[in-house]
Amino acid sequence: MKLKLIALALLTTSVYADEIAVDLERLSNVSTVQTTNLSIESEFIGYELDEGKYRYARDVELDGLDWAFWYGDRQSVSKPSTYMISEATEVGEIKTVATDSSKNATSNRYHWQGGSSEDYLTQLSYSGLLQRNGGFSFQVQPESNGKYSIELYTHNWLSSADVTACVANECITIQNDISFHMTSIKNTITFEIKNPDDVVDISFNRHYRQFDFETSQGYHGLEAIQLKEVQ
Repeated sequence: MKLKLIALALLTTSVYADEIAVDLERLSNVSTVQTTNLSIESEFIGYELDEGKYRYARDVELDGLDWAFWYGDRQSVSKPSTYMISEATEVGEIKTVATDSSKNATSNRYHWQGGSSEDYLTQLSYSGLLQRNGGFSFQVQPESNGKYSIELYTHNWLSSADVTACVANECITIQNDISFHMTSIKNTITFEIKNPDDVVDISFNRHYRQFDFETSQGYHGLEAIQLKEVQ
């Protein structure tokens, strides 16, 4: 059974949606951590892989100052001629497996000028089994002083993670303690830039918690990153 569940998490077949009974109406939660100049709000929503009422958690408009949508094998679509968000870098080892039964597991529908995530439904999600505390990291550098937010969209199956943001020698971490069914996570990082040379460092790392399915690895996917100005 353990091997079967690992395969289901990695290959994201449609079978386990029928095997695990979850009330998706109740599968949602919001948590927040904050300091004087930094805050992170984490919202998670359950979703299904089969087409139907709960196939997608959200419809997201990518219309901010900069954005990137990730898919396939480290591929991305980003806002043209805008470079405030760096490339995402893999941290540690990520195991990926693709077979004829694999399907796209992206949790949200993303829309941008001239396209949408539905143009990439034949591609797999940018996802895999993060080994130990592996994950992703990236940097954001707005062009001027002001208050901004970064939206980080990910998904997972039975695996927890930590999201850390650092700017101007101040760091903050929020726990994404989600350990059931397919789960879509939106982490919103709000911060203030007082020096145009300041860079925001953001990392997303798997972090084992008590109710995770596996102790040494876990299934996670990176979906999209968006930078917005806070009015």
